[in-house]
Amino acid sequence: MKSFRKYWKVLMDTGTYSGMSYIESKRVHMVNLIALICIFPTIYFATVNFIEHRYLLSTINLFSTISSLSVLLFQYYGKLNFAKVMLLASNYLFFFAGALLYRNGGEYFLLCILIVSMLLYDSRRVHVVFGTAVILAIVIIYTSPIIVFFEKSVPRSRAVYNIVSALAFILVVVNFFKQIIYNNMRKIEQQRLKLQSINQEKEKVFSIIAHDIKSPFASLEGMVCALKEQLLHGAAAPEFIQHLHQQIIQQNQTLDDLLQWGSSNLRGIEHRSETVIVKPILDDIIRLFDEQIRLKQLTIHLNINDETAVFANKDHVIVILRNFISNAIKFSYTKGQISIYTSVNKELTFIHIKDEGVGINASQSALLFNIVQHKSLGTGDEPGAGLGLVLCRDLIERNNGEVDIKSIPNEGSVFSVGLPTQNPLILYSETLSHINKLGMEAKKVASH
Repeated sequence: MKSFRKYWKVLMDTGTYSGMSYIESKRVHMVNLIALICIFPTIYFATVNFIEHRYLLSTINLFSTISSLSVLLFQYYGKLNFAKVMLLASNYLFFFAGALLYRNGGEYFLLCILIVSMLLYDSRRVHVVFGTAVILAIVIIYTSPIIVFFEKSVPRSRAVYNIVSALAFILVVVNFFKQIIYNNMRKIEQQRLKLQSINQEKEKVFSIIAHDIKSPFASLEGMVCALKEQLLHGAAAPEFIQHLHQQIIQQNQTLDDLLQWGSSNLRGIEHRSETVIVKPILDDIIRLFDEQIRLKQLTIHLNINDETAVFANKDHVIVILRNFISNAIKFSYTKGQISIYTSVNKELTFIHIKDEGVGINASQSALLFNIVQHKSLGTGDEPGAGLGLVLCRDLIERNNGEVDIKSIPNEGSVFSVGLPTQNPLILYSETLSHINKLGMEAKKVASH
């Protein structure tokens, strides 16, 4: 049974190729199906009519078989238009001849050909041509006398069989293409919803760019002009330069977040997870904010093992942790403390960032990760983009993780991000593999 299905699929796919549209591929399937269906009955009736001494009708049946095989051959060599013309024209002639000469009910198959022509071609001109030809053929069949008198006429049961077969064929073909149309409409609707979602994300990103990038850069332009004037008068203040530097760092971070979010949502970049050691990433992020930490006189407590690892996209982990730590610094009071520690459950490793800052009430924290926040200033008037936490939630979900916040107004907040735990055995195996690889490369170098 499996072998039959395999070969049947091969036959049905004859003439299709990658990149072919959905409708066209189904039209190719339809041509193949009709050709295959026609082969065996025409061989059978060619044999029966020959035995019953209806040699002319047997010849018509035989040529019908040859034309069906020719259709499949044209399909195989990619001559799809020739195949369609051969299928419709040859069957039209053969059914017309059979109905005219023997009154065998072949005119009902002419109706099948008309329906098939309308399904295979979009051109109204083709529809009119085949419609006119079928009407003309039926008129001739019912107005002409019986022409063949030198051969035995076909039994009435044969005409009934042809009529029933033609009606069954019409039902099958119409339902076949009806299902194709429904499937195509379903795909179009899915694509429409996807495009709608992409457009919403695009509008969101552009809105954030207009609101949170344009104004700060205009402010930076004013500060640079002011610095230029100070330099010309020899009165440049170190604090002014430091504030300008802080503004540039913040806008770089915001721009990087936008690029990460925009590219992942608008272009559908492939997500790849890997083993990510958390502590080196946190060390790098803390060094990035070293100046802000120093200015606010904050104390950072990093309580995390060197072996702690998660299984996620490394770039995403960096963006997530950088945003959380940036928020902790931004909303911490001067001389406060920020604690970073971990906890583990069966599936996730949680990284907690706890600060001693302004906090947030429960009603606001429930919306914090769901909508883009209005631009806000930190306890030291640090600018923010309002984008980071929404981006973080999106990236965390992409990595099959969880996010949570516990906060008390005027006391501080604990942001927790849970990402899939990296199995220690897998981590050990990967580390061992990496060490072996380095050892082999070292041997190669030594041998040279």
